[in-house]
Amino acid sequence: MTVQASSMTIHLPTKVRPLLDSMVGDTTEQKITGLLLDAVRHNLEACEQERLELEIKYGLEYGEFKRKLDAGDLGNEFEYELETDVMRWDDLIAEKKHWLQHVRHLKALA
Repeated sequence: MTVQASSMTIHLPTKVRPLLDSMVGDTTEQKITGLLLDAVRHNLEACEQERLELEIKYGLEYGEFKRKLDAGDLGNEFEYELETDVMRWDDLIAEKKHWLQHVRHLKALA
C-alpha cells in the first residue's frame, strides 16, 4: 500500500505545545497520528460497547438475532423499540467497519 504524504500547517496555541511535546512519537506527525489513532480507537470501543449492550438486551449475537427476527420469533419486527434496535445494530456493524478502516490506515502511516 502506497501512502502519499501531504503537508498541512496547523497553528496551535502556545500553551498546547508542551502537551503535544509530551505525547509519544519522535516527530509532530507521529504525535498527531498517535492522537488520531487513540481517538479512532475510542470511537471503536464506544461502538463495540453499544453493540454489546444490544447483545445483552436480547441475549443473542447479531447473526442469531437476525435469524430469529426474520423467522418472526422476536415478535412484530415493526414494533418501534425492536425496529430501532435493528436499525441501530445494523448501523453499528457499518460503523465498526468504518473505524477499523481508519485504524488500518493510521497504522500504515505509523
